[in-house]
Amino acid sequence: MTTWTARVRRSWAEFVGPEATRTNNILTLAAGVAGLLGPARVARRKGAGPGATALVSMLGVDLVGGAYVNNTKACARWYERPGQEAKHHLRFAALHIHPAVIAYLDSNVERQPNAVRWTLAHYTYMMLSTWAIRNVPEHRRSLGVTLTAGGLLLDRALGPSKVAPWFAWTYYPKLLLGHAATALWRERDLDTE
Repeated sequence: MTTWTARVRRSWAEFVGPEATRTNNILTLAAGVAGLLGPARVARRKGAGPGATALVSMLGVDLVGGAYVNNTKACARWYERPGQEAKHHLRFAALHIHPAVIAYLDSNVERQPNAVRWTLAHYTYMMLSTWAIRNVPEHRRSLGVTLTAGGLLLDRALGPSKVAPWFAWTYYPKLLLGHAATALWRERDLDTE
């Protein structure tokens, strides 16, 4: 095995979790492909140009693939391993500035007078929810489900994205239900010892 191949395998294992099964890997890749193609098609139908469509596709790969993989047992166990602290989860969440990108793309397709409010509402909600989940670990499962549902309701109240109406349905399950809360898994499922 070449150094490059070993590096790719190690990076992939750190992304999906070293315990990921062949099925996990195949479904993660399939979800990523669905995130590449489906959102592009929706964006084109909504009037997005080639550049915006390509950007939506990249976000789709991350969010659709991430909504699947972050809710697998292998990934949950990896991100809940000893040494992972609330600050690591908050840092991961902070990198997901997707609402700003989506609002920008929406503004290019159709004038969005509330783009800044829409962006700040989604991003602030996600960050505060991540903080709440990680700071009340004994209620992480119920908070993960409840706050994910709250994010979907927030999106409905604000009005979903024009070019990416699927956004909230992947953003919150990836980041809150999955990464912050590992809400689908009991403590004994996450025990790595």
